[in-house]
Amino acid sequence: MNPTHPAVLLVEDDASIARFVTLALEGMPLTLVSCTSAEQAQQLLQSQPFALLITDLMLPGASGVELIEWLRCSPQAGCSAVVFSAGVRADVALRLEQLQVWGVLRKPVSVAQLVDCVEAVLAAQPAGSAGPASVQAADTDADMPADGGAAAVATYFGGDAALFHSYRASCLEQLPADVALGENLLAARDAAALRRLAHSLKSVLRLLGQEQSSGLAQALEQACLASDWPRAADAWRQLGAALLGMLEGAGQRPRRG
Repeated sequence: MNPTHPAVLLVEDDASIARFVTLALEGMPLTLVSCTSAEQAQQLLQSQPFALLITDLMLPGASGVELIEWLRCSPQAGCSAVVFSAGVRADVALRLEQLQVWGVLRKPVSVAQLVDCVEAVLAAQPAGSAGPASVQAADTDADMPADGGAAAVATYFGGDAALFHSYRASCLEQLPADVALGENLLAARDAAALRRLAHSLKSVLRLLGQEQSSGLAQALEQACLASDWPRAADAWRQLGAALLGMLEGAGQRPRRG
């Protein structure tokens, strides 16, 4: 950890989304620390000073809102907070405004939007006096994906195909575990956990240019919210098949049963 760089704490329980943030911010003059729950974040916030907290709202255990409420009553109350979420209800948005949240980044967010947000927050603080980092675009389209990934590269990765491919590779490594988890959660009828998984996959798949599969994840999320298990089972069947198809295309299809 570089003591001259401001520390940024990311709270995100989805490994693929956390990897996206890490890739997006790795060229900036900051130290990024990641954890997967509000409880872990509280321990970290008590152990060292952070200039910025970036947190998802839907977390296992305490929510992102509860984490920010705790932060505002802690010795680190001056730490800026940014919410990183796929959707914010009107009542939650009002509460976040009361908690003086710096801003809300709606998943999926582009690299440029994420970098601009972090730069703006850190520049407003004494520790953020370092020069802004730039988002480097790819010089050529030689490695540009031929499918929907091309649009994702342009929309979310600033035209940097190499960054997209690095992120896609990390997601493909994670997908077998996501598929196995989804099947187990559906069998256990764990609506809350399955909804969190669908919520995360919705954003990850959109970042990968898989809009149709992202829609399936959204349908699964809605079915879990309604505790409609027949609809959830159908949505998972379609989504699981799509995920397995992605893995098969990459030569990484997991063995089942």
